[in-house]
Amino acid sequence: MNQTPETRVSPIPPRQRPYELALHLAFERLKRDGPSDAKLHALGAVRQEGMIRIPALAESLLIDLEGQDVFVAGGDSGERRARAGHAWALVALHHVCAADLRVDSRAVSFSEFTDCQGYVGVFAKRVIGRFLATSGRTREQFEAASLRIGGKRIAAPGVACAFNVLPRVPIIVVWHAGDEDLGAGANVIYHADAAHLLPAEDRIVAAELVIDALNGKQIAENGGAHAQRC
Repeated sequence: MNQTPETRVSPIPPRQRPYELALHLAFERLKRDGPSDAKLHALGAVRQEGMIRIPALAESLLIDLEGQDVFVAGGDSGERRARAGHAWALVALHHVCAADLRVDSRAVSFSEFTDCQGYVGVFAKRVIGRFLATSGRTREQFEAASLRIGGKRIAAPGVACAFNVLPRVPIIVVWHAGDEDLGAGANVIYHADAAHLLPAEDRIVAAELVIDALNGKQIAENGGAHAQRC
């Protein structure tokens, strides 16, 4: 039977796996560049039992170059406790691939990154708005959540806590009390060198990962150490 445009059935497109592709490309670049011990040291990372170990918030990630995977470390050993979530894996890989390691610890807001101007609205919704609607609803909630994930209180107006997403990527979240007319507000502060230590999109993701952690989400991917990526 001849098919008409109305009866023709389109084939089901293959399932897209953007994270898997991004992970593969990042691992290929990392293997090609072959980071030296000096570079890893400059990023706060070390080699451990054939892998690269890098602290992430209150835990550590293990980058397995041979197996092309990223795991959450179990204690101080090279034990792989669980597979890391996609976002954590990509941010860590892109960070270790950074070519410019110059230190610039000037405090800057997200909107001051010139390559992030098109993402300011997205950042306000996905980071600031979500924080204020969840773990940043009250001062007490923010303080308790910050303490739980290893945040360090710093002197600033309002309540400010610093989180080492990665050793060279600290992020400061500042909570401001509201008044009778305005609700609570918040700012997110980076070091200026994040501009060359992470791609623009990853700077958003890094802040989202802090909010995730404040809301109780684990660094490990759901399903445990041998879960298959979907």
